[in-house]
Amino acid sequence: MKIGQYVVTTAAVLGLGIVAAAADLLPVRVSGYEYFIGTSCTIDGQAATCDVQFAGWTGSGGQVPNGWRAFPGNGQGMWTATIDYKGRPRFGGQVTLLGGGFDLLFNDGKVVLGRVTGGTIAWPPAGQSSICGTEVAVVTMNVRYRVGAEGRGVFRGCLHDLPFGSVLPPKIWGKLEKLE
Repeated sequence: MKIGQYVVTTAAVLGLGIVAAAADLLPVRVSGYEYFIGTSCTIDGQAATCDVQFAGWTGSGGQVPNGWRAFPGNGQGMWTATIDYKGRPRFGGQVTLLGGGFDLLFNDGKVVLGRVTGGTIAWPPAGQSSICGTEVAVVTMNVRYRVGAEGRGVFRGCLHDLPFGSVLPPKIWGKLEKLE
C-alpha cells in the first residue's frame, strides 16, 4: 500500500509486527498544510467537494491558538489525509465531512491508517475567535481505524485557511486520538 511517498507492503505491516497497539501510538499531535483544495463532485446526489489534500508531520500544541508547529515538529513521523465535504467554507459557516482517509507513518516503521466517517469544520464569524484563534476554524473529524489502532477515533484540530488566499498554504494542526 502507498502511504504518501512511502510504500509499505502488507507483509511489513501485518506479518512482521511493525504495527503496535493503539495505546502505543495514540494520541498523537500533528501539524501540516492543506495543499490541494479539491474538486467539485457529487456524493449521494448532492454537490460536494472531493479529494481535498492535507499532509504534515507529528508535533503540535493541540487544538489551541497558535498550536501549529513548523516542520519537522517533533521529528517522529509524517501523515497525509484526503477529505470529501459538502457545504461552502466561509466565516460564520460550517461544512460537513463526508468521507476520506488518512495515513500516519512513524519513523520507527509503525503506522496508523483509517478512514474518515464524518465530522465538521466550523469557522467563527469574520474578525472573531474560536477555541483555535482569531478567524481559525475548528475541525472535528470522526475516524474508523483500519491498521495500527482499532475502533473509532477523532481528530480535534484547527484549520487556518480564510480569508481565502491570506494564509498560503493553509495550516492545520490538532490531535488524533482513540475513543473508548
